[in-house]
Amino acid sequence: MNKNRKIFLILLFGLISQLAFPQNEKYSLWQVDGFLKGANVHPYKHFSSYSMREPITLDDLHELKSLGANIVVANYPGVFTYYPPYEIDSLHLMNLDSIVSYSKESGLNLVLALRSGPGRSLQVFDNEEREDELLFHDQSAMSKYIEMCQFIADRYKENENMIGYNFLLEPHADYPVYLPPIFDSTYFEFVEQLISGIRKIDPYIPIIIQPLGWAYPDRFYSMKAFSDPFLVYSCNMYFPHPFTNELNDSVYPGNYYYRDSIVQVDSSILEDLLYNVIQFKKMFSVPIFINEYGGRRFKKGFLTYLQDLHSLFLQHEFHFAFYIWKSEWGNVNGEKFGDYNYLKGTNKDNRLEEINNELFNEFKRVWNIR
Repeated sequence: MNKNRKIFLILLFGLISQLAFPQNEKYSLWQVDGFLKGANVHPYKHFSSYSMREPITLDDLHELKSLGANIVVANYPGVFTYYPPYEIDSLHLMNLDSIVSYSKESGLNLVLALRSGPGRSLQVFDNEEREDELLFHDQSAMSKYIEMCQFIADRYKENENMIGYNFLLEPHADYPVYLPPIFDSTYFEFVEQLISGIRKIDPYIPIIIQPLGWAYPDRFYSMKAFSDPFLVYSCNMYFPHPFTNELNDSVYPGNYYYRDSIVQVDSSILEDLLYNVIQFKKMFSVPIFINEYGGRRFKKGFLTYLQDLHSLFLQHEFHFAFYIWKSEWGNVNGEKFGDYNYLKGTNKDNRLEEINNELFNEFKRVWNIR
């Protein structure tokens, strides 16, 4: 579809939306299949649980927009503390205010994906010292988490660039460290309460829902289709995990454990993994958003892996945002971990950023398909 026709459809959907549901132009963007494409950002370019400096700037978002992206996902901590009495965290709120302002100035659509909040610390994502999601075991924490989300929705409801909230990024209380696992029914009940709480503040803002199990695509086999008319359903794509996330000599295509056996993983297996997501989209006619995808840039075959994913995303008309733009993991001594900085290309030892490397050219290619 050419660019002019795409713009026409957006305007048409927006007009129809406003007639049926006033102020629903934000959801109309999600109704144009496969339109939203971009990247995640963290609050800091040098980001870790212990070292927070080098904040993301307006120039970083301007550059993202100039390369063809039309959406940025603020992969940010929540603005209430995770521990009682669950008070406002002024530092996290300042960072969130900044990215909201920058997205408006840059003209990028913004999604907020919350990493933490009452009962859910940043350590729930830690590889070595992961903590449990206490949220789902504590009624007080659940109430405060919803209150935090209402606070955020109210604070930014007049911002035209805020087009969606993923209030629970990668929920995984079904894979706990010490606590008993929760089940879909408990999680879905909380999601219902969360949606209801947000609708008291903003009746129309798109809300992004992910399944349990780290938002793994396979978990759409048990995903619930909620009654709210302005929802976007989402998963994260990091399969095969030994290739995307682990430090080893794995390659793509290559042999990996999948569905109780070792198979040759290629584009056909990637599509098979997405089968439940694809069927959910067809059955309920809802938008699908790949909130995160990517991997270690220097793995052998990583460019082919990205090309295969992009082909599937475009074919099935998903919205998508890679992980991660202008942020590197760091630690106390100031070292940086740039394995997911695609501006450095496929050479593991490269320290220089270059927007015209072979790897990043692939992102620019798909961003500029309209």
